[in-house]
Amino acid sequence: MKDVWKVYFNGSFGGKSPDGSHPGQALELNHKFRFAGRDWYVPAAYLTAKGLVLDILMRADKAVLEDFCKKWEHLENEDMPNDILEQAERENPLAFEFLPQIELNGQTLPFSQGHGLSYHPLFQNAAACEAVLDEDETDFDTPTERAIIDHYGLNPEDGWAIHRYSFPWKTKRRPKSISSLALTLTPQPVRVPGAEFEVQKPGDIFAFSHNGIPYTLTAQNLEPQTLPKNAFSDARFDFPNRFTAMTYTVSPAPPKNLISVEDCMQNDPPVERKAPKDYPFMPEAQNAAVIGIIGGADGPTALFVTAKSEDKAVLTTCSALHFAPPKKITWRIVFHETPFAPETFPLL
Repeated sequence: MKDVWKVYFNGSFGGKSPDGSHPGQALELNHKFRFAGRDWYVPAAYLTAKGLVLDILMRADKAVLEDFCKKWEHLENEDMPNDILEQAERENPLAFEFLPQIELNGQTLPFSQGHGLSYHPLFQNAAACEAVLDEDETDFDTPTERAIIDHYGLNPEDGWAIHRYSFPWKTKRRPKSISSLALTLTPQPVRVPGAEFEVQKPGDIFAFSHNGIPYTLTAQNLEPQTLPKNAFSDARFDFPNRFTAMTYTVSPAPPKNLISVEDCMQNDPPVERKAPKDYPFMPEAQNAAVIGIIGGADGPTALFVTAKSEDKAVLTTCSALHFAPPKKITWRIVFHETPFAPETFPLL
């Protein structure tokens, strides 16, 4: 990091311009506030020709980070179930997903791009925490993170989630002056696993509740399906392609996007093929043991579901991918909860 602090509209961190544009003019804000039970700090905005760049930082106490790392140091185990990994992510003091929006001179500006880094003070525990605290797959306390901490005069004993967002101007040119600036943070839903259940045939029901409201899930159809051979393009592996599509209804109708259903099992891992005799130089796979199938139960498989309905009340979910159909499928209710309401904080 250079001595001169430079921030660009299309840049990330590190003082480099990706498109030859000029750096922004710093506008000191030094605004601190509490949101969602956490301490936040907006040290400055940067005014560029294309828009405003805002740094938004979230603080985490060192003691809290120590407790978190001690509790979850076993996450180095690659076979950890998804629900355990999701629980660790929910408890991560440096993880909080949100959407920012600013109101500048009375005009609302959504962001166009964002970048994030994490500064972690526990150097000796960095490896143990890496699986859940390192958003950008880089080491903790790199020169960039440390330079940001030093530049803004932050306490290096704390942990910091560092976010940089770019907000394009509504007008073709940069405003001549800024009379007001406010930041709105909208928390994103978190996944909270609910009860597990099994259904054997259409018409089977499962009763569950959420926040004291009883619901009934009714299976409408269970259909074994097979992905086409060209669903995966990597010729080095054989991929599982058998799954079950389930259509279902939930009564009474829950709020939109509150409830989903997923398979408790994970996808079968791909199997590396042996090189054919007439082509013995097939490329070797790197880290084949940890290769997964992106999307899994509710991702790519949904594109091939043939059991569809015109009724919007009928929902569809897909099981994990397997080489052979499993004897039974255990499903899980998942709640997508937003525990905090959006809040707006005046910065100027």
